Amino acid sequence: MKSNRWTRTLIGSAALLASALTAATARADEFFYSGDHGPGFWGETPGWEACARSTEPGARQTPIDLRDATPDAKLQPLALHLEKTEISLVDNGHTIEQEFENGSHLELDGAEYELTQFHFHTLSEHTLDGHRGVMELHAVFKNKKDNSLAVVGELYDIGTSSPFLEKLLAAGLPTKAGEKVHSAQAIDLAEGLTDPGAYYTYAGSLTTPPCSETVTWFVLKHPATLSAAQFEAFNRVLGDNFRPLQERNGRIVRSTVGRDDH
Repeated sequence: MKSNRWTRTLIGSAALLASALTAATARADEFFYSGDHGPGFWGETPGWEACARSTEPGARQTPIDLRDATPDAKLQPLALHLEKTEISLVDNGHTIEQEFENGSHLELDGAEYELTQFHFHTLSEHTLDGHRGVMELHAVFKNKKDNSLAVVGELYDIGTSSPFLEKLLAAGLPTKAGEKVHSAQAIDLAEGLTDPGAYYTYAGSLTTPPCSETVTWFVLKHPATLSAAQFEAFNRVLGDNFRPLQERNGRIVRSTVGRDDH
C-alpha cells in the first residue's frame, strides 16, 4: 500500500512538472508589442533569434522605410487572381485575420503563391518616405513548393470611408484571442487594394516572430483611405501592434515606373 501511494505521488509530481514545463513553454512563446515581451526582446526566445538581427550585415528584417527606391521598368503589375470569399475572421491574439481557402493566388516568377490570409496592423509597419499610415493590411501568399512567402502590403490614411473595411466591421470584429466571426457576406480583397501595378518591392522577413527572412514584399505605392470611425474601431481591438522600423542594410528597394509616378 505504501508503495502504491509512493507511485501515485511520483506520477502526480511528474504530471505537475510536465504541466509547469508546458506553461513555461507557452509563456516563452508569447510576444507582445511593449514591455518585457516587446519587439526588443523577441530575439531572446530560442528559435526567434532572427528577430534581433536588424543591425547585422546581410540582415533582411522588416519593416523598413521605403525611400530612395530604384526604378525598374521590368516590374509588371502584380498578377493577382482573387476570388470572392465569405467573411471568416479570427482574433489570434496579435491581430485580426481573414482566412482563405478558395484558390486565390499570385503568380510570381513562374510560381503560384496561394493566398492564405490577410491581417491588419495599427499603426502601419512600413513607412513611405518617412510617412507612417494609420493602418496596414498584409495579404500573405505562400509557395507550397518551397514555403517561401510573398506579402502584399497596403497602407491606410484617414480620409473617405472604405466600403471594403465596412463589410468587415458590419460582420463584427472579433475582440479577444481565439474568438471567430463568420458571415455569409462575400468580400473581395481586390476591392481593398489601390493599384497592384504601382508598388515597391524588396527582400525581407516576417514582421512577427520568428521573423524568418523568407518574404518577398510588395508594398503598394498609393495608400487607401478609411474614416476616423473605422480606424478607431480597428485600433480599439488591435491597439498598437506594429513592429518598429528595421535597418535597411544596403538592400535595394525597387519600384515600378510609368503610370504610377506621383
